[in-house]
Amino acid sequence: MDLHTHTIASGHAYSTLQENIAAARERGLKFLGLSEHGPAVDGGPSRLYFQNYKIIPREYGDMRLLCGVEANITDYEGHLDLDALTLSRLDYCIASMHTLIVTPGSARENTRAAVLAMENPYVKILGHPDDSRYPMDYEELVREAAGLKVALEVNNSSLHPLSSRQGARENIRRMLEACLRHRASVILGTDSHICQSVGDFTQADALLREVDFPRELIINTDPARIGEVVNIL
Repeated sequence: MDLHTHTIASGHAYSTLQENIAAARERGLKFLGLSEHGPAVDGGPSRLYFQNYKIIPREYGDMRLLCGVEANITDYEGHLDLDALTLSRLDYCIASMHTLIVTPGSARENTRAAVLAMENPYVKILGHPDDSRYPMDYEELVREAAGLKVALEVNNSSLHPLSSRQGARENIRRMLEACLRHRASVILGTDSHICQSVGDFTQADALLREVDFPRELIINTDPARIGEVVNIL
């Protein structure tokens, strides 16, 4: 499964939904997630876009399309840029922090924002908690994620040599070490902004193998675990 992908609807990605679907099927994915940025991102879709997901076909051979959002955490209180009613109608929600939306704070402030966002009942995945511009208390973050049953993302895009995120490799390793202590699950996401990246977890998979992270804590390895990260299936 790859639940973190974007299309031209996000305003700064380069492939259509049909191109992403074709790429996902070619890679043999069982589930493809459409997770456009929330409306706070410049050029991104409005609330109406997410409310109209009902018109999109979901079955493509043996692959299922899930329609969600990468919602923006907008402040240190963990608020998101989509309302509860809209979120309740989506298949799933990733919550992420972006420098265009919320100014990075202290480790305490950033961790508080992430934890409060994870307490939202519709949030099932915390997106790319790996950027040194947003320092985190990984022990607290992972402990809370485990208790709330929210998956922490290992973001393949963060590990790209040209990524704007800083310190991702070291931060992900610290997060994974805490996940082992608290038995918290992770989910790999490509954060694709072009179809060639859909389903390509090369960098993330290499890091997980490097630290010998247990397969049973990786949601992507078992299609039956999809229910852990979606609200509607």
